[in-house]
Amino acid sequence: MTAVERKQNSERLLKSLNIPFIDHLPLIEEDQEAKIRTPQEIAKRVLVLTYLNYVSEEPNDREEVINFLKEQKLWDTVSNDEKDLFSKELSNQEYIDISWRSEAIWLLLWVINKVDKLDLPTHEVDISKILELLPEFMTDTKDFVGSATNKSVSEILDLSDLTYRLHWAAKHTELNSLETLDINSSIIQERHYAINWVTYYEDYWDDITTDT
Repeated sequence: MTAVERKQNSERLLKSLNIPFIDHLPLIEEDQEAKIRTPQEIAKRVLVLTYLNYVSEEPNDREEVINFLKEQKLWDTVSNDEKDLFSKELSNQEYIDISWRSEAIWLLLWVINKVDKLDLPTHEVDISKILELLPEFMTDTKDFVGSATNKSVSEILDLSDLTYRLHWAAKHTELNSLETLDINSSIIQERHYAINWVTYYEDYWDDITTDT
């Protein structure tokens, strides 16, 4: 599928859902141009985000979790901003931001074939569904990381294109005070961030942007 065909497919779906779009929103990369993170890198990111979420809820376990991540050779994949969050008393906004990362985790689990279907971003993910797919708390992560496999490049780019256009629609609706869409803009924001990381929008997690 070409980038033009992918854009047209996304727009047909958006039209069927009465979600606005603009024809001149740019194309994303072609399949043969795409650079995709390895499934092992993505699986490690899932674990880091999940344990950061846990520490935000249980700060007294901070040191134990950090030591565990080091033992599992995951600490090196924790971003600089995340290392700061793991080590400090969180502000209310930081706590909220970390909580929303569960939506990024769910998308990443889809990419590595731990989730079969990613529904439209209308309802927040149940954290218990995420935990069911991960190793037991503070147990070895080697099998989880090693068994990860990626969806096809075409499937990943299909999602990237649709997420990009959904995010534009959500921003357009909010900025122009239009009738509220049946999609959750916060979920879309997190998904857009995660898929842009998967497709190397920038090299490092902390540097990802979600331009529309």
